[in-house]
Amino acid sequence: MKVITEKTKISELIKENPQSVEAIASIAKPLEKLRNPILRKIMASRVTIAEAAKMGGAKVEDFKKVLTPLGFVFEGMESSKVETSHEPRPSWLQNAPKEDIGFYDVRPIIDNGADPLKEILGRFKTIPNGKILCIINNFVPTPLIHLLKQQKAEDSFVETISDQEFHTYFLKKKKEVEPTSETADSKVMMHGAEHFNDVIAQFGDEKLIRIDVRELEMPGPMQAILGELETLPAGNALYIDHKRIPVYLLEELAEKDFEVHIHNVGEGDVKMLIFQK
Repeated sequence: MKVITEKTKISELIKENPQSVEAIASIAKPLEKLRNPILRKIMASRVTIAEAAKMGGAKVEDFKKVLTPLGFVFEGMESSKVETSHEPRPSWLQNAPKEDIGFYDVRPIIDNGADPLKEILGRFKTIPNGKILCIINNFVPTPLIHLLKQQKAEDSFVETISDQEFHTYFLKKKKEVEPTSETADSKVMMHGAEHFNDVIAQFGDEKLIRIDVRELEMPGPMQAILGELETLPAGNALYIDHKRIPVYLLEELAEKDFEVHIHNVGEGDVKMLIFQK
């Protein structure tokens, strides 16, 4: 029997007993993404049982119920009650007037089986510099936090309202600067058409490898892109036609030595350029 705690990584559970994937996925809809091998690879090594419980709007006891029959023994179980976060709000949020905060509840979008990323990015774009966007969700949107903080968010703060409601606040930078490959510290950069074309111009046609993943079903796009990046010759760039900004791919590439440039042309049309820094 394997002794585990609420701090045990999901990857450890899967390594010990692969059946834990289905067991955890059965707890709540947000956790069903573990069935996707690519998303599982990204999430499992980063998320603990306690964190997964928050993401799924569940309790640690729910994990105990489905994992105990698989031979796992929980140690040091804490109360199942998910309390409102007592972590103090940062000063930028504490002192913010109500009119400086825009609230956006994405739970109805997710309940309908859709991805709210495009709408969130649209809302964040319309938020004035120095103001705040609050995303209301039923789990902590870790990939979104990572993405926006690499873009135009100065800071973020997650507030636990209940086991089914999380408020994630994003403070938009006071001065918005269009990043370029020469000046940006971030590995992920959003561009308009002109800046994106300038980056492409650094590579001749013979050094551009092009793929179109718009017609592929999930997780096909991510698999195709990662496969191409594994064999990408030094000095070359991968040009991708995608239909959305791939948040989980960006989360995966965050730990690798790649620079990502994105041009969101419009509905269902996203251009990406990826190359080694």
